[in-house]
Amino acid sequence: MRAAVLLFCVAAACDQPKPSAPAEAAAPSSTTTATAATATSKPRPPASANLPPRPIPKPQNTVGSGAPQDVQMKAIAYMTALAAAQPDDMPVDEPWVKNLVDQLGPIVRTMDRGNAEAKGRLDKVETVAGGRRIDLLMASGCDAQLPARAAQNASAPLDVLLSHGVLVVRCNDSHYQCLQSTRDADDVLCTTAPRH
Repeated sequence: MRAAVLLFCVAAACDQPKPSAPAEAAAPSSTTTATAATATSKPRPPASANLPPRPIPKPQNTVGSGAPQDVQMKAIAYMTALAAAQPDDMPVDEPWVKNLVDQLGPIVRTMDRGNAEAKGRLDKVETVAGGRRIDLLMASGCDAQLPARAAQNASAPLDVLLSHGVLVVRCNDSHYQCLQSTRDADDVLCTTAPRH
């Protein structure tokens, strides 16, 4: 029971953006400018570089309630970190995200495999952590592919979401929650976390 509660707790995780570096008081020297230009020309490190260890290796994507407690704790930490802003992430484009949430509402209702009564009661699209995460709440049908499919159906593929500051799309139904990273299309993690 405790393990199931631990896995469900990640649904309430909040975005903890890292503070930005203070601005330089004086104009940068030519050496500083050259160094900055060199740094920006370097490829961005992989998204996983700033994340805690993944609880299970890819391509596995589900941590069940029967998994060892340390694996479940790693899953909670990993899911929380997915939605945490990093210094080079774009700020959240709030009007764009609000418009997307409105578009996703009917898409989620169409994708939900639950009965009509359950859909009417449970289907909802919400933003979490200041728009860093979009939650697709439904009666039935949440799986590892649904978050990316729903976003694609709203003409918002993962790279577009990332460019507007959204870091995670999460679905949650009566059995599972699945978090899809927008930084890495192959990074999706599900846990048994039924909605009540």
